Amino acid sequence: MKDKIERIGYGIIADKDEYPHVFSHSDRFLIIDLKNRKEVIMREYRPNPYAEICKTKYAMPACIGDEISDEELEIYQKIAEIVKDCDRVLGKNFGSYPVKALQDAGTDFLMTNSYNPQDHIESLIESRYIAGYRD
Repeated sequence: MKDKIERIGYGIIADKDEYPHVFSHSDRFLIIDLKNRKEVIMREYRPNPYAEICKTKYAMPACIGDEISDEELEIYQKIAEIVKDCDRVLGKNFGSYPVKALQDAGTDFLMTNSYNPQDHIESLIESRYIAGYRD
């Protein structure tokens, strides 16, 4: 089997590596490259310069059909640009407009109830057989 690299992004709270309640409130994004669901070969943190405005001005994500400002939509698009090289991103709660921005950027999303991205990474490695890896 040819080596497969998955790039996964996690929206996290700074210094805790835990998910905030709302993805756009992430202080930074943990980005990993996972090789053959076996080992993490790259780990980096990218800042979210829009976290504070999202926390204070856009505390709850809007649903499709709700009116949002051009500024809010632009912020979600810029957040999607930060993680657009990821195959998928994980978080607790995204909201309809951030999801659309991610999808428009070509990135999938996955909502999770876990508090710790490292638990998700370990579960991917532990369940690699289910994903088709037989080595």
